[in-house]
Amino acid sequence: MTMPPQARWLTPYDWSRSYLLPDTVVSNIPRRGNLGEFGAWNAARGVLVELCRALDATPISLRYQDLVVPRTRHPIGMRVTAHARRRTGRDVILVYRRESAPYGRRGDYWSVAINGLIPGEGSGAQPPSLPWLGHLARYTFETELHA
Repeated sequence: MTMPPQARWLTPYDWSRSYLLPDTVVSNIPRRGNLGEFGAWNAARGVLVELCRALDATPISLRYQDLVVPRTRHPIGMRVTAHARRRTGRDVILVYRRESAPYGRRGDYWSVAINGLIPGEGSGAQPPSLPWLGHLARYTFETELHA
């Protein structure tokens, strides 16, 4: 017996999520995705969207930066700085960095800092999902930043 298409748990849409930013967000990359654009840009937008979703915050700005090897200009990863404002008026700045082998200094590596604090689970070899980054930010605020 096969499942009818409307009862499937996963659809092609689940693998092609596109994050959209409001026009009020200051960003150095497009606020909406387009066919053929860099997937890293969608991931960068996703960092801000998931941060705002987890903290019930308003997106303020997004800065994307390619990480490259200085002499060869080989791309090794990205750095995303996401800025949001909570309902309490407190600003949140999340810096997410991801490097890839073979050019990254540490091979496959990621790290995150939330308002300058690196949480206990804020780095590793296998990068987390974007929703997990948002949950990590919320947990950090609830337990370590007390706000």
